[in-house]
Amino acid sequence: MRNIIATTAVLGFLFANPASTASAKPFELPDTKPIVTIDLPNAWSPEEIEKGAQATSPDTSIYVAFEVQNLKNLENAIVEGVKFFAESGVKIDPKSQKKSEAKINGFDVVDLGWDGVDKDGPTKVSLSIIVLSETKVGMLSYWGSPAGETKYAAQLKAIANSIQPLGR
Repeated sequence: MRNIIATTAVLGFLFANPASTASAKPFELPDTKPIVTIDLPNAWSPEEIEKGAQATSPDTSIYVAFEVQNLKNLENAIVEGVKFFAESGVKIDPKSQKKSEAKINGFDVVDLGWDGVDKDGPTKVSLSIIVLSETKVGMLSYWGSPAGETKYAAQLKAIANSIQPLGR
């Protein structure tokens, strides 16, 4: 029960009031015809990846990525997200799944969270699918140690709240 309350509190915290993203690097995505922007903290050494951007906290306890994908349906987006975690060496406990819906800056969001394990031990896993348009979704994912999730809760909140539409 305590895990459910803690996970709910963290997800709520992530999508609550906007926070400052000073010292952050903005990314307009996708590279061709950008429709969304996200800011990742400079201290996290953000970098572009094929369909988005990624960053790792200074102590490497949290990895975060945001990618823009073509929307076939939400279930396919979830399957792709879980596949990404598995390919990255994160084993999630399907029985621990928590699912909720929210809005962020006008976008509909489906949040999923799990307990898991990676090479460093127990981990918290999060996948937020942000509906950007009828044909595109943003996939905000992170995993990291439970202590890292707590330590960087404000930065994770700022990252999520920095997702803004372009040209709307």
